[in-house]
Amino acid sequence: MVTLFAFAGCREDKKTNPNNNNNNVNNTNNGDTIFMVQDASNQYFVQDGDEVVLSNKIVTAVDKYGDRTGSFWISEANGGAFSGVQVYNTDTTSTWWSELQVGDLVTVHGRKMEYSYLDPDTNEPLFDDPLTEITEASVTVLGAGTPLTPTDITASDLTSVAMGEKWEGVLVRLTNVRVSTITERDGRLEVNLFGSTKAQDDLVDLSTVSEGVCLSRLSGVVTYFFDYYVLVRSASDIEIAANDADCAEIVDEICDNDIDDDGNGFTDCDDFACTGNIACPGKAENTDELCSDTIDNDEDGLTDCQDPSCFGHPDLTACIETNCTDTVDNDGNGYADCEDYDCGNDVACAGDFEQNCTDTTDDDGDGFIDCDDFDCADDAACIEVDCADGNDNDGDGFIDCADFDCLYTAAACAEGKEMTDATCSDGVDQDSNTFIDCRDFSCQKSPLVTVCEGNAVTCSDGLDNDGNNFIDCADFACRYCHATDPTKDRVVATCPPCVHE
Repeated sequence: MVTLFAFAGCREDKKTNPNNNNNNVNNTNNGDTIFMVQDASNQYFVQDGDEVVLSNKIVTAVDKYGDRTGSFWISEANGGAFSGVQVYNTDTTSTWWSELQVGDLVTVHGRKMEYSYLDPDTNEPLFDDPLTEITEASVTVLGAGTPLTPTDITASDLTSVAMGEKWEGVLVRLTNVRVSTITERDGRLEVNLFGSTKAQDDLVDLSTVSEGVCLSRLSGVVTYFFDYYVLVRSASDIEIAANDADCAEIVDEICDNDIDDDGNGFTDCDDFACTGNIACPGKAENTDELCSDTIDNDEDGLTDCQDPSCFGHPDLTACIETNCTDTVDNDGNGYADCEDYDCGNDVACAGDFEQNCTDTTDDDGDGFIDCDDFDCADDAACIEVDCADGNDNDGDGFIDCADFDCLYTAAACAEGKEMTDATCSDGVDQDSNTFIDCRDFSCQKSPLVTVCEGNAVTCSDGLDNDGNNFIDCADFACRYCHATDPTKDRVVATCPPCVHE
């Protein structure tokens, strides 16, 4: 019997209170199970941050492959829903780690954590389903046991949080599934299976798997990262079918027959493949009439002038403050008269805005003069017009390519960066930030780039510009609609707006 310790590594995990319901005091029998960790309906459900002791559990997978090593997965003896969980570990130099194998019996004493990838700007969690892990773990290896038989599920069982949550961390097996496409995302190889499920290469090399092949079986542990994945553990987890007809043929979604033709769990207009189809017209709120009827016409949770499609539309007048002295919020955006930016240049509002952006005077008395004042951001005098002359043309303290006016718009500032058609299609990580070509943010957002999806031009040209098998509005870079939070939608102007129930 070997006792070992798995220390938390450099990943930014949420801190916990060490006195938070230690050792799961809700369970008076102190016999913790993985079911208690994973199943919220269990009467002894273990809360986020609680300590647990999981005794005599079977190791179902060990991550010793590539550069993302350390974690392993454990299970209850009989498998099934809610029976598995990941143990987050970074101690990969000890003898116990090199000897740990699938089938070993272990006891894990650690803390339950719900991990989510955080938005780098807001620090808010981005996962719809936080990944349950055991962290800060000490582990006792009890000896060799019998490897667990995978639990059989179908590809459609992993198409949503409601269906997939119970399989997170569980060793599962899919039978008679066809490989639809193989893609690379963020350095990982994804094997997309017909029916919406994906396998990923975190634990084993999957480069020999071919598109279109019929697999009689595919086994692995289920994990979550913005979607559910099956992590195949070894080559023996995959078997090519002797009879190709055992797997369903891949078909396109028909958008008006009430059938999930492509087997991805979404039917007709709910399927991204139908975006832009004539059978699925997008709902809009983008005319003066629609932007002044007090109705949320596009069902995005925002009504009339509160909706960006209204107040940001260049051809509408309904959302412009037309009278700056009547004490009325004419455009219904919550700001009346001189409090509304529409009145910034009105003579009645002199003193409330920076009226002259070149007079070296703080016209509005807010402590910022001329181009240092946000009121002057769009003034011609405050835009860097020459990005290679060594001068601070707009007087904002930033010269040439150090100025945001130039950084992503001027060819002179493209050297050493990924922000031109050439550097965004050469397969080289030009700026050494680990993201190549169209996977790099600077390629996706630069107006100089036309080879990547993500702007009004490339999202309406009928081409798969970034080579990911999705064209125009069917590509998440052009149109992404969050399942529950409209504020996380991302839609370019040439694509239909998102529709939320």
